[in-house]
Amino acid sequence: MNENTHSSDGILDQVMAADLSRLRRFLLTDPTTPLIATGSGGSESAARFAALLYGACGGVATAVSPYSLNSFSDAALSTAKVLLLSKGGHNNDIVFAARRCLKANPEKTAAVNFSGGERNGVLKLFEKAGSENAFLIPVHNISDGFVSTGTSVAWFSLLARAFQPDLDLDKYLDEPENPVTMCRNDGTPLSAADFAGITNYVVLHGSWGMPVAHNFEGKVVETGLAGATVCDYRNYCHGRFIYTSNHLKDSAVVLLVSPREKAIARRTRGFLPAATKLAVIETEHDAPEASLDLLLRMKVFFSAICDAVGANPASPANPGRIDKRKPIWTPFMDDMKRSGPLTLLP
Repeated sequence: MNENTHSSDGILDQVMAADLSRLRRFLLTDPTTPLIATGSGGSESAARFAALLYGACGGVATAVSPYSLNSFSDAALSTAKVLLLSKGGHNNDIVFAARRCLKANPEKTAAVNFSGGERNGVLKLFEKAGSENAFLIPVHNISDGFVSTGTSVAWFSLLARAFQPDLDLDKYLDEPENPVTMCRNDGTPLSAADFAGITNYVVLHGSWGMPVAHNFEGKVVETGLAGATVCDYRNYCHGRFIYTSNHLKDSAVVLLVSPREKAIARRTRGFLPAATKLAVIETEHDAPEASLDLLLRMKVFFSAICDAVGANPASPANPGRIDKRKPIWTPFMDDMKRSGPLTLLP
């Protein structure tokens, strides 16, 4: 199996050793204040996880990309906590978001990074603003390549531990037993090779599975494996099942299941055709660590389907020869400065 998709490189050990008290204090003090969490690329699903956890603590939270964050007015930003998540704090998106949020709401804007140094523009902005809410959590030797795999483990374990301080990460050092059930809906066992022809995954989730579903979507798309559609179980029942009905040969359904979704996952399978290809990823936990457990199990499935087609997430095939350096540097800041936040015309 592809080493890059499996190796944690001591990530869990480093997260266990990290002092998260200041970050925890920022997140859990005054939970009635709304939270806006943001991150791009490999940090996007982490922002979703942070918002989910904050909501579970009784607050109101949303997760948006840094680009969408700039649609919020200064007044909106000033009434919320803002959490900026970035591995290295140097991409233009997060730096632009940090600059604006520190200007609009310096006291309640926080950032979490895994590495500092000269390239970290976010930390420099916090130092200039005199803010102590830049949390550098040192997590080194993360193997990612083009697609964020190790970074996802770092974010999910860090956030789970921030909201669940007594969480013991040692039990997740080994690959989980039976991490995924691959089968047809009639129970016929499948192997990863049977998913080689899949062109779209329908990823169903409930509560703790939501950020994991979006993480999986990002992985399969950025690796070029397939498209992916993410929706919760009930939204699937409102009509999206028709796609599966029309694409039994070249699509598959991924079911992310915590104890909260066991019944609806079973009932959903009850109306699907027998030939439907399924990947069932289930956790026994019903706590913040449920998302981490689902992520680690999903990671094994993702690695298996990559191996089945010979895809390398560290350096995915690029037959269209799009220059991989250009998209991230597509100019946007002048547009945002000129247009400003969203407003309604009088």
